[in-house]
Amino acid sequence: MRLKDDNKKDAIFEATIQLINEVGYENVSMSKIGRKAGVSPSTIYVYFENKEDMLKKVYLESKMKFAWGMIRGIRNEDSVRQVAFQLVKNVLDYVQENESYFLFTEQFADSPLMRDLDMSEINKIFGPIYEIVERSQKEGILKQLPPELLFAFGYYPVTQFAKGKLRLDVSFSQMDIESLQQMFWDAIKV
Repeated sequence: MRLKDDNKKDAIFEATIQLINEVGYENVSMSKIGRKAGVSPSTIYVYFENKEDMLKKVYLESKMKFAWGMIRGIRNEDSVRQVAFQLVKNVLDYVQENESYFLFTEQFADSPLMRDLDMSEINKIFGPIYEIVERSQKEGILKQLPPELLFAFGYYPVTQFAKGKLRLDVSFSQMDIESLQQMFWDAIKV
């Protein structure tokens, strides 16, 4: 049995993300990933059962990183408005700091492989935010809608805006950030 090497696994991980962002899922093969990672295609099978397993694991690890980035700096004692504003800022910061990971997760989210994923570990990260939403709904601050629907009003417009800025290779201005924060807040508050 071959020993696992974290450097090789990281190289495979990075090569997978880069290639999928460059050529898409359909055009990615284990041999292309191996070549880009500097390992033999057979080495990939030391870490992953097959291509599908690899894509799912790379996605889950990327999404976990994104989830941690989204909640960075949020505290349980923050007001729901502070949380909403911080979430928007965190998403924009993450996108700028981790463009390739973001583009990969966005592309994967539209793939049929999403149906088979266990997102429970990632969803646990957002537990404190769900608690803040529940508390704020009881206090009459937020609309009485499922939290997922409230989050969608912030996440999707912000990420679509971010993708547009990435395509143009333009940074977010402070006015962009503040406008998106206010728009999200206006969409979810009572």
